Amino acid sequence: MKIGMLFPGYGSQYVGMGKELYDTSRTVQEYFEEASNCLNENFVKLCFASSDAELGKMSNAYSALFLVRVSIFALLKEKGIMPDIVASYNLGEYSALSAVGGLSFPDGLYLLNKFAHFYQEACRSMEVAITQVTGVSRNVLKEVFAAIPNTELLTVAFYHSPTDHIVTGYCTAIKAFEERICSYENAKIKSLSPAVGLHSSLMNQVAGQFSIYLSKVDFHNLNVPLINCVDAQEVTMGQEVKNGVIAQITQPIVWDRVLNQISSCDLLIEIGPGTFLSELAKKQYPDKQIISVQKQADINKLIKIVERSDNRNPEL
Repeated sequence: MKIGMLFPGYGSQYVGMGKELYDTSRTVQEYFEEASNCLNENFVKLCFASSDAELGKMSNAYSALFLVRVSIFALLKEKGIMPDIVASYNLGEYSALSAVGGLSFPDGLYLLNKFAHFYQEACRSMEVAITQVTGVSRNVLKEVFAAIPNTELLTVAFYHSPTDHIVTGYCTAIKAFEERICSYENAKIKSLSPAVGLHSSLMNQVAGQFSIYLSKVDFHNLNVPLINCVDAQEVTMGQEVKNGVIAQITQPIVWDRVLNQISSCDLLIEIGPGTFLSELAKKQYPDKQIISVQKQADINKLIKIVERSDNRNPEL
């Protein structure tokens, strides 16, 4: 059985995420303790007893999601469930890299904390917006972009599928885009938080600031190949990994192409919280086994799936 693991980015956080696993696993508790020591932040309080608004802040959500996902991966590793390939969406790359040996846990926390600081400062100085548009093709997006003055202020930042995209840009351009796109039949829009990511030239300054701190961190060769989310190519070497981390700040996420690259996997595991990537994968691969792991029941279900596969394929 070939296993692919998917690591999502911002947006799936919720108060209480990881609590059940924290209450029953010393491994998870140790990760929470280490994270709290690294960033001088009470992650137990933040993840389990704060508010949606507080947890949703970039400075909190980025590191908290990283912590929970790395903890869940550690539990799967203890059970002998390891991936043959990993894929990451947006800032989920840090969790994926930590899981497969490319980045230490403290360094991941350090980088995400720095990135959140620079990105928050940039957002305060720019009037930017993000909208998800579904139900229209890329050709339609091109038509709409071409009809808007200063179209260079608009960017497709995420490619989810042929009819599902996220567009970013300045507020005025996004407003004009939304007004025009809604005239197309089947088009639906949904406003998203800028914390999702701009992935465009609007982030050039952030990339420049962040690269200084990125150079201070060691990136190691990966134990398992990672599918880069900006070009959908497999990477394993430390320098390639570092290049990908900086590239995704200013370049779009081509998740549709990433999904094509994991077509050979028999089982896809989304490392929770959340089911966003699982849902996208199920649309493309309705016959594959796909599971999101967030709680102990999910881990138990996953163990049974792997055991059944091993029993059918004893040579594995």
